Amino acid sequence: MPAVRYLLSLLIVVSGYVCTAKSDDIFPDDDKTFDGRLIFGLNFTQVDGDSHAGFHNVGLNVGGMVYVHLSNSIGVSLEMLYTKKGSRGAHVKESYYVGTYLDKYYLNLKYAEIPLLFHLKRWQFFDYEVGVSYARLISSKEWGAADVPVQIFPQYNYFNNFDISYIAGFTVRMHKHWYGNVRFQYSATTIRPLQRVPERYNVLADQFNNAVTFRAYYRF
Repeated sequence: MPAVRYLLSLLIVVSGYVCTAKSDDIFPDDDKTFDGRLIFGLNFTQVDGDSHAGFHNVGLNVGGMVYVHLSNSIGVSLEMLYTKKGSRGAHVKESYYVGTYLDKYYLNLKYAEIPLLFHLKRWQFFDYEVGVSYARLISSKEWGAADVPVQIFPQYNYFNNFDISYIAGFTVRMHKHWYGNVRFQYSATTIRPLQRVPERYNVLADQFNNAVTFRAYYRF
């Protein structure tokens, strides 16, 4: 996952710069109890329980946040997001029927999501977050290609219409208005039980969303 490693390395470098600077040199103190933020980001996702591994699916993570500063070190936030998750897979395989072929799988899941997070703030620059999220499924699209026809039936292989997830992450304040955020998210409940997984992609397990997210916040 080269893109994820690059973005994470960039955020670490920026964090090191912020640690060596004085807070007053970057942004003035802000005593607001409430603030609003716009969110722009990307999810790198996979679905645990299908037959493909790796965070190859990339989707939007955008929306807004209301942040409540309970004290200098503790906060709570509520977000409203449009977010895309899913899975991607492509493998070169050999078949008795067609010889060498490309086995492909695509799954797109679109959600309206509401995360509730608790925050621990340190040195004005760092913000550690944990919480839960409720997401409502907007739409799903699943498609596969192999050496034989792939059987996927929406009326039988449908996904649950909600997803409850655990969240953990951290944020670095880089400017008076701008923040960088890395978030890890995993389903607490299955997004599709074993009995509804298409036969070709069934690995005898329920399915769960698994996401690493990189985001920027604009505080206004």
